[in-house]
Amino acid sequence: MIEYNGKIDTIKMAGSVRLTKGGGALFSRATSNTDYKYGKIKVALPIKYNQSVVETEVPELSLVQQWNGMIDVFTHKNFIAEYGYRVYMGVPGHLYYISTLPKQTAKQTKLTAGTKIRLEINIPSVSTLSTNKMFEEFIVGKYEGDGSWSDMIWKYIMSHHDWEAYGIRQYELDSALGKNDLGLAQVDIAQNIHGRLVKDVLELVGATGFYARKNMHLWTNTTADGNTGITTYQSPNGIEFRKGKKSSEIYKFYDKELQLAQTYYNSYAPIYTPSSAERRRTERILEVMEQKDRTMLRYEVSLRRVSSVGNAIDRKYSSAGTPKKIYLTDILDNTIYSRVPQRVLKDGLLSIFGSEIEKEMTNIIIGEEEMTDTDILQEYSTKGLKFLGIKYLLDKGMTNDALWPHLVKKGGLNYEVVRRLRNEMKEEGVIGKMNDNHIRTMDTLRGVYNDLQ
Repeated sequence: MIEYNGKIDTIKMAGSVRLTKGGGALFSRATSNTDYKYGKIKVALPIKYNQSVVETEVPELSLVQQWNGMIDVFTHKNFIAEYGYRVYMGVPGHLYYISTLPKQTAKQTKLTAGTKIRLEINIPSVSTLSTNKMFEEFIVGKYEGDGSWSDMIWKYIMSHHDWEAYGIRQYELDSALGKNDLGLAQVDIAQNIHGRLVKDVLELVGATGFYARKNMHLWTNTTADGNTGITTYQSPNGIEFRKGKKSSEIYKFYDKELQLAQTYYNSYAPIYTPSSAERRRTERILEVMEQKDRTMLRYEVSLRRVSSVGNAIDRKYSSAGTPKKIYLTDILDNTIYSRVPQRVLKDGLLSIFGSEIEKEMTNIIIGEEEMTDTDILQEYSTKGLKFLGIKYLLDKGMTNDALWPHLVKKGGLNYEVVRRLRNEMKEEGVIGKMNDNHIRTMDTLRGVYNDLQ
């Protein structure tokens, strides 16, 4: 197994290319969805390791024509599950028509070669790709190169999708496509955090966060219900912060174990086998994962290239004032930028939690200063029932901002009662005494922050 220890996970490359050879070299190797349905695959690749897929072969490329005539050339979902990356191209419909002609004129061939085509290569997870059996087989048996991650990944992709064989070349120079010829469109940097949940971070942001609440988006658990459609569960599984509506920087916290279960479900329960035993089994796995106490939190920063907003990748990786163009080799191999992922993760925590994240850890022992439900009732008598109700809502994932309006609108309490209750709990530090969860969560994040040096 090839060990990958980097913090960069998702990589998306995108750029303009040209289509030579009249387009025939590309379209002759792409299989339409209709042909695939009937098992007529033009160029098939084997599926050997992904047990979630019923088929044993998958098209090298798939082809679908949209309602507006645009041709989508892409890798099938079964290919992505088996080989660990995705390819997409959007080709104008008239180029596809030209490629079907028995004989093209020089003008038509020139038109095809002069048209810009967007090519995207998406690696959902570099760490997952490094453990992919197909990738390991290639590195052990076929790879020849300098051993860098960018070289291994690029040549692995080229071993299945040879751009020259498709007639795909650089647009500007009309030369062979290299690993640094496509710009970086997205780079996700991730850190796993054990022992915390999304709702813990959500409550903490509500209590001590410094981030603009209007730029925060909450994701909650949903599941299909045969009788009522979609049922939404209370506990959140993801929280997202954006700097503006069209942000090039996105900060996320989500439950990693539930995300893995959802990925398993998506792969093992294809929509065309609704009654299979495998599907029912994976539905049960996902249901259990939704209900169990999930204790692996992933903190992720997504840097993107967004038109009209700017390129956060170039901006974050450039140490000087003027952004430098950053390429695949820079983020994976260049030691000059080896500390950038840690710095990006650290700056993200600082922007969300402010100076609180820089304070010393309290090293609180779990349960040491925690007030139990019985203690609350004994100390505060009948008021303790109201306090326990508030504790319950907070434990279910309701934020501090949403709690008090909820008590007025849904709880039947008038504004003055809620105001007095809130002031009393604040002055006596009731919330802090009845649950030290915020302190433990902040300590965990402080530990991550201190490790990101």
